[in-house]
Amino acid sequence: MTPGEDTAALGTNSPLTVTFSEAMVPDAINTNTFRLTDGVSAVPGTVSFDAVNHIAVFTPTASLAPNTRYTATMVTGIEDLAGNPLITDFAWCFVTSGTADTSGPVTTATEPADAATDVALNQKIRATFSEDMSAPSLTPGRFTVMGPGIAPVAGAVTYRGRTAIFTPVRALAPNTGYTATLAADIEDLAGNAVPAAVTWGFSTRANADTTPPVAVATNPADAALDVAISAVISVTLSEPLDPATVTTATFTVTGPGTLPVIGTVAFDAATNTATFTRLNHLNTPVAFHPAPVSNLDAGTTYIATLGPGARDMAGNALGSPVVWSFTTAP
Repeated sequence: MTPGEDTAALGTNSPLTVTFSEAMVPDAINTNTFRLTDGVSAVPGTVSFDAVNHIAVFTPTASLAPNTRYTATMVTGIEDLAGNPLITDFAWCFVTSGTADTSGPVTTATEPADAATDVALNQKIRATFSEDMSAPSLTPGRFTVMGPGIAPVAGAVTYRGRTAIFTPVRALAPNTGYTATLAADIEDLAGNAVPAAVTWGFSTRANADTTPPVAVATNPADAALDVAISAVISVTLSEPLDPATVTTATFTVTGPGTLPVIGTVAFDAATNTATFTRLNHLNTPVAFHPAPVSNLDAGTTYIATLGPGARDMAGNALGSPVVWSFTTAP
């Protein structure tokens, strides 16, 4: 979701978003099921749903008040295409910044990097931005890949977690140079365009990537005891993952026992780390929970799992699920 839980990062002119782990019934996501309040009154706005990227967007009718705490809520009644409903209200709080967002986003990283060589033939092309983007502005016409020469590569563009991904329809040609371009009219959530078009090049190798990603570290460590309740739950992989495959469906935490922990999942492309953040105040859409949102329960054993549905940028699934447990201090 944007902005994140208990953050002060939303410009007064920016919409809110919630990203789902799967396709949802679009008509069920509306102003009755996606609500915003300042703690006293409901905030009027409009709601839309991006069916390609599974993103619900709440756009306030007027600018939000500066330096003000708001609570957003997704209400039960929303369901996926199989008819499975949201089992509990999903609520989070945030504070607006003091001004409107008028700064354009910038590209912070690309994969492959500029001038990269030895790129696998089944590699997806990725660009990561400095802030949350408007997914509808990221289209195959605005995120293009060319080569060899000026021949366009056919593909689809998806967006997840500040990252746009170009997936070619077929494998890239071996030992060939390509050029990727982000157009100058792609926008952030507030409608600010990037300062200028971004272009980078890379060349492929002779074969595809068939090596599955593996976990290189977990936090907390497996079987750890007396873990602080403020501990971050994360797993670091051997290579970049496709962020669209790192969701609450593939990264889960349970405890005590099989009781699912409700939270959000994010993937940091810079460190190849997936992080699970617990939400503490579900079903309390007005009151703000006094404890940090990531705090775990004391004296509790948790089991974290990153499933094989998580895949690398070449589409290779984890060789086996990554499962680890830890117990918080009493």
